[in-house]
Amino acid sequence: MFLSIGLFFVFVSGLKAQDFKSLHLVARFDTIDEKVLGTVYHQVAVGEDVDQLVLNAIRMEIKSLQLDGEDWDFEQNDTALFIPIKEAERGELQLRIEYEAKPNKGIYFIGWQDETRRARRQIWTQGQGIDHRHWIPHHDDQTDKILFSAEWIFNSDYQIMSNGQLDSMVTKEGESHWYYSMDKPMSSYLIAMALGNYVASAQMIKGTPHILYHYPDRIADSAWYYYRHQHIASFLEGEINYEYPWRNYKQAPVMDFRHGAMENTCATIFGDFFLVDSIAFNDRNYTYVDAHEFAHQWFGNLVTAAGSEHHWLHEGFATYYQWLSEEELYGSNHYDWELFKARELIEGAAARDSLPLAHPKAGVERFYQKGGWLLHMLRNYVGDSVYRVVIDDYLHRYTHQVVHNEDLIALFEKHSDKDIRAFFDLWLYGKKEPSLRIRHSPIKEALVTDLSEAMPQELEFAFLVNGKWRFQKHQIPKGRSMVLIPDSCTAYYLAKVDDLLLTLDDESMTSEYYRIAFEANDDLAARCRYMREWPQWEEDLDFIKSVAENKQNFHWLRAEAIRAFVRISKDRNQEKALVESLLRSTKDVQLQKAIMTVVLKEKMDIDAQILADLRQYGGSYELRSSALQASIDPDNLANMKWLNDAHWAEQPGIVGHDLYLQTLFYRFAFFRDQEALAKMLDFAGPSFDFNTRMNALSFLSYLPIDADLYWQRLFEAFQNKNWKLSKMGREKLLDLQSKEAAQFKKAYRKARRDWDDFQKQKAERTFEKE
Repeated sequence: MFLSIGLFFVFVSGLKAQDFKSLHLVARFDTIDEKVLGTVYHQVAVGEDVDQLVLNAIRMEIKSLQLDGEDWDFEQNDTALFIPIKEAERGELQLRIEYEAKPNKGIYFIGWQDETRRARRQIWTQGQGIDHRHWIPHHDDQTDKILFSAEWIFNSDYQIMSNGQLDSMVTKEGESHWYYSMDKPMSSYLIAMALGNYVASAQMIKGTPHILYHYPDRIADSAWYYYRHQHIASFLEGEINYEYPWRNYKQAPVMDFRHGAMENTCATIFGDFFLVDSIAFNDRNYTYVDAHEFAHQWFGNLVTAAGSEHHWLHEGFATYYQWLSEEELYGSNHYDWELFKARELIEGAAARDSLPLAHPKAGVERFYQKGGWLLHMLRNYVGDSVYRVVIDDYLHRYTHQVVHNEDLIALFEKHSDKDIRAFFDLWLYGKKEPSLRIRHSPIKEALVTDLSEAMPQELEFAFLVNGKWRFQKHQIPKGRSMVLIPDSCTAYYLAKVDDLLLTLDDESMTSEYYRIAFEANDDLAARCRYMREWPQWEEDLDFIKSVAENKQNFHWLRAEAIRAFVRISKDRNQEKALVESLLRSTKDVQLQKAIMTVVLKEKMDIDAQILADLRQYGGSYELRSSALQASIDPDNLANMKWLNDAHWAEQPGIVGHDLYLQTLFYRFAFFRDQEALAKMLDFAGPSFDFNTRMNALSFLSYLPIDADLYWQRLFEAFQNKNWKLSKMGREKLLDLQSKEAAQFKKAYRKARRDWDDFQKQKAERTFEKE
């Protein structure tokens, strides 16, 4: 799973003696009442000490239940089914359950309540971690792997993607029956179905069919949102060096997806906010998610973690191989940039708490980014050949099995002569990343190091001796130690330290050494760090400017140089000249975006023609948005007519209609344009995706309006099943409840009339607390 999903593992004690072997699902859908009409068939092996079967089932209506073909008594509460088993019935059993469910999680009905019929009409699933129990009665435990098959039944105007092979599709009386089956076991949280208006394209990659689903109206941009999928998949299968383990691979976009994407077994579902065009590609593209979810087909789906404290075995591996895929596509500088961004997220998590990576509540930044960093360091530590041997052993040994952290650790201990236990004690079980302080000894020519953690770290020092760089490796132990500086040394720096997840406090670098170390060190992360820390020396501005202007430098380094130049310079005209020159001359969109961030932060007055060109022709929507913001001039409204340009509404690849909504906001704020207000209120409604609705509500909240429709839009957002949209609706309504109590009370009473019992209870818990 990519982006901000936490996996929760729930186990029902005493259930290991009931082993569910297969699950066959027959499902129809009632889109008016948003119900699942299902029949599920289980094959289950029951041990000698079992006196009842327990299935997870959240508030379902059980129509009938048969065990080995006979009607069977059962008990039920709001969360589970309890089926008594007599001694004679133990062994291999066939269980059939016919049921109805009106789920609030696990499966989502999108667009069916939009009376304007503008919203996409879809049904899709999201089971991780334990949400499929809301619509399928089954043993919802990812340690119990099943052979899954399904018959999905729905109107023939729609297409359905699901796990496994499409064995057949039969049309009967206007309904299509889609028969899918898996030939290998998987965890039930990976059950997937996406129903919608799709067209599909197929390609063979290393002998495996890859089927990519598209919206008919967005297929023209498919080369951008499925950018180089064939290359990504082929590279990863070769890099992992284990044949793709399933019969095919499929991907489908869906509206209002709750996270970024989900790696269901051979059937990835992802948010349609990744359906970028050539411009949005430079802001946020699908290639990294594509790689991440494909890597999960091995790490998570083929070999599955036993619990939350082992969850990095899914997300850390997927993140690491995602980074390797990006390095393959975009080069080693991009890989270093990803490591740097990940480091910042990890540091943010460390500022919040000191939980180790192997903790059930370690958090997204650790499961993903720190897990990826661990593997990056581990591969460097044990060597490439040993790393590859261990991964091969791991995947073959634990195929279709459940693993713990110690299983992986044992394999590295088996194949490596390094101190593997110390490595994992530090990076997996340690509560915080180690810190390293370096300072120059005032007593003798030496560098004093102070390492906070027990595992020694091998560091490389570079000393400039008689005009030549001399490199020395030193084992730095915990606590204080000393590295002697060679005679005749005139400069030094710490090499390759950015390949370790250390918190570095290098007090040994005197001001005059920065330029020497920068020019000598070819490590991108180190050079960017030097730029961030560059002393306030105005005499270095020409050099820093040359770094910013050098087209051979990676955009990250050039951006750091621009920020350093602006920070050190005391001449605003000099800063503006550099910024304008680069905005005119560079074709690097990422650099332009970074420059415009500086422009907005420093409130620079940039040439109007530069901004006009970037607004309309910038190679990124974020860039166009920054130029739009920089162009706003409330004191000169006569020059703001460009807000009415038609092209703002004609940008399908931008997430959430962001640019168009910005122009609508300013049109109303400056000119009281009622058509713009009406359009914003429309964008906030159920005809549009959650990103658009959130953007619209955000802009509307800044405007002095008290329209009934605005209150309606807020309550619609609050009741939406997309957690991000619902959270925004809740927060804005709570704020209004405290500030505008009378208006809130009136709108609340009106909204309640159309809510079902679940929605009323949700509102009461939120707005009617004592």
